[in-house]
Amino acid sequence: MSSRVLLERFIHHTQAYAAYHFLDSEGVPVSIEDRPLRGALGEIPFLEAQTALYLEDVSRLEEARELMNRFRLDPPGVRGAVWRCSHCGESHEPEFGACWQCGSLRP
Repeated sequence: MSSRVLLERFIHHTQAYAAYHFLDSEGVPVSIEDRPLRGALGEIPFLEAQTALYLEDVSRLEEARELMNRFRLDPPGVRGAVWRCSHCGESHEPEFGACWQCGSLRP
């Protein structure tokens, strides 16, 4: 028996992937089903072309819903201050996750 449950559907697949990566970064096991039917919109119901986000562990449903509420209220984006690489000392804008000079990951 599967413990997989539909968490949410998205009209825009980019928003679905942002939510997927947000939940994944929080350690919540999710999967995504992107339906390649956007070209048929107008000929089929728009619900048929939505991207679905599934929670893979139903025991974490409450946690996933709380995180999705946080995602909707405060969508992820580039935030933070300039950071300095702990390996080589190079300065980076907040959107960079690794040092462009030495390749070290952002702390």
